[in-house]
Amino acid sequence: MATTARAEGLALVVLLMTMLSAGGGEWVDYPSGIRCCSDIPVETCDPWSPDANAACRDVCHYGGCRKGGQCEEGALGFGGRFCHCNC
Repeated sequence: MATTARAEGLALVVLLMTMLSAGGGEWVDYPSGIRCCSDIPVETCDPWSPDANAACRDVCHYGGCRKGGQCEEGALGFGGRFCHCNC
């Protein structure tokens, strides 16, 4: 069940990153049940990009972690980038 939530979160983050890079402002349905302290692997989550961090923050906040989130790199054991919902 946690894997399904992560997959949904990952799909949403990828969608948001695509929309941000395309300059779109369309409505996005956020998944529910994202827990604080969650890490969602997303290669396009650039820690130095304000737009990517805003998308990550929104995914966490509207998914259920009211503390928001930010993009991070390299702490999941595989050296990739991910969206970390704040603890």
